[in-house]
Amino acid sequence: MTTRRSAREQALPEPEATALQSLRDTPLYERCRDLYLAGWTLRAIGEALTPQRSRSTVRSWILRVDHSTTPPPSAPTPTLRTAKEYVPKRTPSPGISAADLTKIQDLAPVARRYRASMSPLHQAALANLELTQIAKRLHGSGVSVRELATAADVTYRAMSRRLGR
Repeated sequence: MTTRRSAREQALPEPEATALQSLRDTPLYERCRDLYLAGWTLRAIGEALTPQRSRSTVRSWILRVDHSTTPPPSAPTPTLRTAKEYVPKRTPSPGISAADLTKIQDLAPVARRYRASMSPLHQAALANLELTQIAKRLHGSGVSVRELATAADVTYRAMSRRLGR
């Protein structure tokens, strides 16, 4: 299945809008379908008509047309602003090294027992402090909160609070 890419924030070319306004009933619905399949948005098609039509109206016209009966005539193809392939904006996580993962898994159960009233030299207090330092260091290098939470076997919210976010 191919993903339909639409021409966002673009209006139909003036000659196409004029031609669209001269059509009525089935030819209009078929031309709307052709434009939609070419990549034009429902908004752009609706705004090209006089009076303007809503997206839901144009969509109902497109759905009304029998797609198997007529081969679609050529419609003007919009210039797409988006890239052909998805380009992630977030940099990929470097991951957690095996040594850090083992350390996190060893410290997390002990750190869970930490309470504020404990002595700073208590084993749980020291484990809690070390786990927080490791988590902050890894998060600073690009490891996601979700990965850290999974490694420590805690919820996203618990790890987020540990990181002070």
